[in-house]
Amino acid sequence: MKIERVRTFLVDPGSHKHWLFVKVETDNGLHGWGECYTQPDRERAIETHVASLGRYLVGRSPFDIKHFTYTAYTDFGGKRGSMELYCAISGLEQALWDIAGKATGQPVYNLLGGAFRTKLRVYANGWAGDREPDIVAESARAVVARGFTALKFDPSPAPGARTSSAGTRTSPSRASAPCATRWDRTWRSWLRCTAASARSMRSA
Repeated sequence: MKIERVRTFLVDPGSHKHWLFVKVETDNGLHGWGECYTQPDRERAIETHVASLGRYLVGRSPFDIKHFTYTAYTDFGGKRGSMELYCAISGLEQALWDIAGKATGQPVYNLLGGAFRTKLRVYANGWAGDREPDIVAESARAVVARGFTALKFDPSPAPGARTSSAGTRTSPSRASAPCATRWDRTWRSWLRCTAASARSMRSA
């Protein structure tokens, strides 16, 4: 079995951050999926790394995972890492393990030494689309009602965004407050949102 093709899928979920999925296809019909971590404005660079690394995978066995990660960092990366390189390697490695699991009929954890836990606590992410404490608290209640016991959210503006005097995000051209003042307001808003979310979880 040899790798025949590497494809990327850049997805816009409607937020400030895009998702980058990788599909590795083989000549016998098996394929594997992986996901590359991304950051705003760096998705295309990561996707380019995936495409470049994919050329080194075509024609090789999908089972040679360690060989791929070693040569990707040592030869392709020149032993000089970057976020884009590590994200690309990660997504491709996930896809290779996916193929290995499918080919052997085993869950990947069996190929990595066996299961360690029977269950794993997870947190909800991407649920808080607003910065107003009352709205965030209401969203937290809805997430807790779905069964989550841990929540994650980021109060900081995305790159290029600014915080207005009301604590809401605005465009750079409309920003007038000094940087220190903006961050002070952002973190005060974050503390209010965190407190409101915690109260929502306790009352759920």
